[in-house]
Amino acid sequence: MLCKVQAPRLPFVTWQFDEILEKDDYVGDPVSEAAITGAALVRHLDDVRFASLRALRQLLRALGAERIAIGSIAPDRETLQEALVWVSGFGRCGESERVLSCAAFVDEIRDWLASGDEALSIGIDVRSPAWHELPCDQLLLVRATRPAQGEPCMVLAAQLRGGFRLPEGAAHAISMLVSEYARRQTTPLLP
Repeated sequence: MLCKVQAPRLPFVTWQFDEILEKDDYVGDPVSEAAITGAALVRHLDDVRFASLRALRQLLRALGAERIAIGSIAPDRETLQEALVWVSGFGRCGESERVLSCAAFVDEIRDWLASGDEALSIGIDVRSPAWHELPCDQLLLVRATRPAQGEPCMVLAAQLRGGFRLPEGAAHAISMLVSEYARRQTTPLLP
């Protein structure tokens, strides 16, 4: 005779707020989860490149992006130098030496870096001069920390199609990932 044994339901306890959540009540944001998991991988794995690329792959899927990169905005705020990149489809992934011009939206970047916001979404139109380098509808930038005057700024840049609104808290999670990468990288991106 067979009998069905049902495992007891255990509640989730969040370490941050000591709040008990039932398993059915837990609905996570895939972007934040991918970024937090990626930050933990970068922090704890010996191979920073592997951990960072895996985090970029997860974020690319969660955001539905065409291309995602960790890089640095130059102190003059006119160029973005990519360090690591993950591309959807059959594009080349890994280290990148691509330098993108930000001249078309340099004022938006300067205002964003002077503000306290972690993320910036820039709409790119086909008539924009930036379209040839960034063939996307939206460029999402998330910075690690607020840079000092004259310092480069570590960012995550995601090229998105269509309108995408970053879920609440996701910018902070992505910022944690970029900060961990900045701490662990061996060579600086910009002088």
